[in-house]
Amino acid sequence: MAKKKRYVYRHVSTVSGYSRSHKKGRKFIKLFFYLIVFISVAFVAYFGGKKLINLAYKSDRIVVKDIEVTGTKNVTKSEIKELLPFKVGDNLLKINPSKAEDEIKRLKPELKNIVINRYWQKVKIRLYERTPAAFVMCGNEMLGIDFDNTPFPLRGFMVTMKVPKLSYKSNAERKKLLDFIKRFKSVCGGFFVDVSEMQLNKTGDIIFVMCNETVILWGAEEQEILSHKFRKFQKIYADAMSKYKRLEYVDMTLYRFGRAMVKPMAD
Repeated sequence: MAKKKRYVYRHVSTVSGYSRSHKKGRKFIKLFFYLIVFISVAFVAYFGGKKLINLAYKSDRIVVKDIEVTGTKNVTKSEIKELLPFKVGDNLLKINPSKAEDEIKRLKPELKNIVINRYWQKVKIRLYERTPAAFVMCGNEMLGIDFDNTPFPLRGFMVTMKVPKLSYKSNAERKKLLDFIKRFKSVCGGFFVDVSEMQLNKTGDIIFVMCNETVILWGAEEQEILSHKFRKFQKIYADAMSKYKRLEYVDMTLYRFGRAMVKPMAD
């Protein structure tokens, strides 16, 4: 009887090795495909976007058809439009609002701020003009000055405003007077319109001259008692004016020590 042959099958890992190699190949092909797609999209986006931008710059629909200026009081709309680096008919996309704002503020110090916004076929410009807190002299020219300590040309109704003229020797003195005015106005109300001039003496005390030429020797600012000091001064001043035709001065420099002096004008 013939013997049956026995066959021994050995497990060879070529199948699993082939599988791993195959998966790596597929993964590489997939990544390569995504890379090609990404490059293609970027290429189309760049050149297509560039083309769209060029078309937008040349389009007669994306242009300025109206320029609206608001907030004018003394500065005229035509002045602002003449200073703009763009005009009706220019492309909206080529306008640089920030650069235009900075340039106009440089040329027009009477503007506290200017805001330029782009809209569809329209540019809106909002002006914020400065208002004088006092007058200052620059050579022979009188200028306005606000609480930013910025001098600017007087325009329109500013010339007739009832604010004091400041006399000072330095920018620091000017700022000190402006700071005092800001606080003093908040407590004195309508009285302030009767003040024609303000200055500092050699010791830094505040002096102001009334429209009727009465000199007020106010003394130190003394912010903590400013309101109380003004109420007392107002009473002293009113009583003195009712007794005398004119006053040479009212001295409030020693108010903290309970003293105030009034000197009538000699006839």
